[in-house]
Amino acid sequence: MNNIKSLFAFDRSQQRGIFILLLFIILVVAGLYYIRTLPPDPLVLDNVSSYQHRVDSLTRIQQSRRDTIYPFNPNYITDYRGYKLGLSVEEIDRLHRFRESGKWVNSKKDFQKVTQVSDQWLDSISPYFKFPEWVTNPKKNTYKTFVPYKDRKVVAANINLASQDQLKKVYGIGPALSVRIIKERDRLKGFIDISQVRGVYGLTDSTMVQLKKHFYVTAPVGFKKIALNTATDEQLLAIPYFDDYLVDKLMEQRTLRDGFKSWDKVMLTSRFPQEKLSLIQLYLTLD
Repeated sequence: MNNIKSLFAFDRSQQRGIFILLLFIILVVAGLYYIRTLPPDPLVLDNVSSYQHRVDSLTRIQQSRRDTIYPFNPNYITDYRGYKLGLSVEEIDRLHRFRESGKWVNSKKDFQKVTQVSDQWLDSISPYFKFPEWVTNPKKNTYKTFVPYKDRKVVAANINLASQDQLKKVYGIGPALSVRIIKERDRLKGFIDISQVRGVYGLTDSTMVQLKKHFYVTAPVGFKKIALNTATDEQLLAIPYFDDYLVDKLMEQRTLRDGFKSWDKVMLTSRFPQEKLSLIQLYLTLD
C-alpha cells in the first residue's frame, strides 16, 4: 500500500509540470471543439451569368455543327448520309443501282431523274452539290475525252499484291474497308481464293461483284493442301481457322475413327466451325 502511495508523491516542481500539461490538453480539446462547431462558409458563386453564357454559346456552336451541311458529291451518298439528308430508302436504292451500273450523276437534274426526289428537297439540298471541276467547268482541248465507267477497260490484278490505293479504286471500297481487306490478307498470310475476301466486314455483294472485275487471287508460292488424315499438329495449327482446342479434338477424333472417311464425320468434332467448311476445305483434303 505504501508503494502505491509513493507513486503519487510529487514535489512542487513536478506538480507544476503536471498542471501545465493538463492545462495544455484542455486548451487543445477546447480549440478543436470550437473549430468543429463553427458554421461552414457559405458558397459564393461570383459572376454565374458569365459562365452560363459561355455554356449556352458552346451549346449553340455544337448544335450548328450538327446541322451544317458541307458541300458533297451526290454520286457518293451512303445509306447513312442519305438518311441524314432526308432521302427515302427507295430514293437511295435508285441512286445506288444507277451507280453500280457504272454511270455518274453530273447535274442536279440528273440526280432528280435518277432518284425521283421532290422539287422541294432538290431546291433545299442541291446548292450543296459539288461536282468535279471537269463537269462544272469543262475546258476544250485540255482533258482527254471522258470514258464512261462501263466502257473503261479494267485490267485485273492479283489482290495479294494490291495496295490500299488500288483497292480504293473499286466502287464501294473506301479507306476503312481497304484497310480491313489488307488486315485480313495479312492474317491469312495471303488469300488463296477470292471467296475469302467476302468474309471481310462491310463488304457487300454488289461491291464484291465490282472487286472481282478488278482483282483475282493467285495462291502464295509453294502452297499445297494438307492431308487431314496424316497432318501433324503443327500443320493443322497453320490453318488460320483452327485453334489449339480444335486441333486437339481433330487429332483425337481421327485416332478414334481410324481416319476421317467424309467431311460429315469431320464436322462432328467439338466446336468445329461448320459455317467455314468451304474455306477450311481450301486448305485441307481427306485424300
